[in-house]
Amino acid sequence: MSMKKYVLRASLTVLGTAMLSIAAHADDRPSLTVAVNQLARTLDPGANTGNVDVRIYYSIFDTLIRRDFAHPTPEGGAKLVPGLAEKWTWTTPTTFEVKLRQGVTCHDGSPFNADDVMATFSPERLWGADAYYPDGKVYFSSLTSVDKVDDHTVRFTTAEHDAVLEHRLSSYMSFVICNEAWNRFRKDGVDHKKWMEEAEAALRWNPVGTGPYKFADYQKNDRIRLVAFDAYYEGKPAAKEVTFKSVPEVAARIAGLVAGDFDIAVEIPPDQWESLKSYSDLTLKTVPLENSHVVAFNTNDPILSDKKLRHALSLAIDRKALIDALWKGQTFTPNGYQLPSFGPLYDKDRKGYAYDPERARKLLKESSYKGQEISYRIIPNYYLYNVEAAQIIQEMWRDLGVNMRIDFVESFKDVRAKGVQIFPWSNTYRIPDPTGSLLVLWGPESDAQNSHKLYTANPEFNELSKALYTESDPAKRRTIYARMQDLFEDDMPMTMLYNPVTGYAMKKTVHWEPYAQYYMDFRPSNLSVGKK
Repeated sequence: MSMKKYVLRASLTVLGTAMLSIAAHADDRPSLTVAVNQLARTLDPGANTGNVDVRIYYSIFDTLIRRDFAHPTPEGGAKLVPGLAEKWTWTTPTTFEVKLRQGVTCHDGSPFNADDVMATFSPERLWGADAYYPDGKVYFSSLTSVDKVDDHTVRFTTAEHDAVLEHRLSSYMSFVICNEAWNRFRKDGVDHKKWMEEAEAALRWNPVGTGPYKFADYQKNDRIRLVAFDAYYEGKPAAKEVTFKSVPEVAARIAGLVAGDFDIAVEIPPDQWESLKSYSDLTLKTVPLENSHVVAFNTNDPILSDKKLRHALSLAIDRKALIDALWKGQTFTPNGYQLPSFGPLYDKDRKGYAYDPERARKLLKESSYKGQEISYRIIPNYYLYNVEAAQIIQEMWRDLGVNMRIDFVESFKDVRAKGVQIFPWSNTYRIPDPTGSLLVLWGPESDAQNSHKLYTANPEFNELSKALYTESDPAKRRTIYARMQDLFEDDMPMTMLYNPVTGYAMKKTVHWEPYAQYYMDFRPSNLSVGKK
């Protein structure tokens, strides 16, 4: 063999070794396994916005504007920071313009630009009269048009001024999808709902976003695996992959964490907090959620249509007893459908949902209730302590004189099936404003009033909701919302229980902070893995 060939071979060997070294170094990041009580039902951000869904796809998709949970305003309100939009401004009272971040890439390799925003916020998909995703109208019914100004500028136009549009663009239903992946299903002359149904079916378990992690694989009832998207605009993610593992039982989640099988375990209840302190290699982080556990009443049910019965059931619930028994006194019941983060709209003197067993018995006697058995439908393990709370409430209502039966079902489709009467529900304050909480879940465009037909609202409540969307004066909005809360509490389509405090147990080598929403954020700014 000639000297030239020896030199060439040696050079190739050195080069190959160097490349292997670089590759090994690039793959030196750890893989994380997160034990969850339930997997997402879909990774389509338009189809489902439940707690179990958003915590996973929050790291797959970005929003134009992002809420900075780690740095609230001095008053405790929500701070907004740039996301896929670098800046934004109201150019007129009804025109909102966003300048898009350049150099962002979608998971399929296509460059992010205004076309992706147009695909996300098209009237056919999200907010038009015949939108494919009906929940989109709950958030964006104020829109009249969304226009591409240039490749990196998009203009949103509203019918009237939208007081909290910026907040909505940072929250649910605002996760930006990628145009090429979505619109490749579009067919000329084919109704948009037909081709979007095909797109949803194809992308629900193969989503394409711009977030720090991209979808890898899904095994029903077992796992969802995401892999790092190293082209992410904020930098390479800290873990090379994140696997969400379905582990319904709390004991199994903790055992797996102790054994080293998991890196993070979610939904750790208060009765486990003290025992976790004995493990020197683990840490526990808790956060009060901007979320209320409620009991929903079907106001259109033949028995529960009696408002006096609904009020009696609410007044018979001792919420302090529930909090002491289940949450070790570590949480609270909001004084109405509001939180201090509502800012000027928050009424600290409001009484909210009271416990008054004497008045409850009086109203029950005045009602049309004749001892009929009432169904309380529940999905086991879906919400922390939902079964235990149901059993305690069952005893409280038995003392009142109401016969309640607990029915276990498998899904919310089963919960809301024919004959639904009462069920537990989790109401998330998706933005710190009633238009992103009460009106999303109970307002005139909500599923509760429409497709699910659970709530027939006082017409004044629905009329005032329109004014709340458009009024910009804080004092006037406060007055409007106070009246709306009066009407809502009088209608009593639900009663408040408490805001849960959720616990996350994790290895001390995992440096990650939970938020007051159910989002699990694994962006480089919120996750690092290293020494204890």
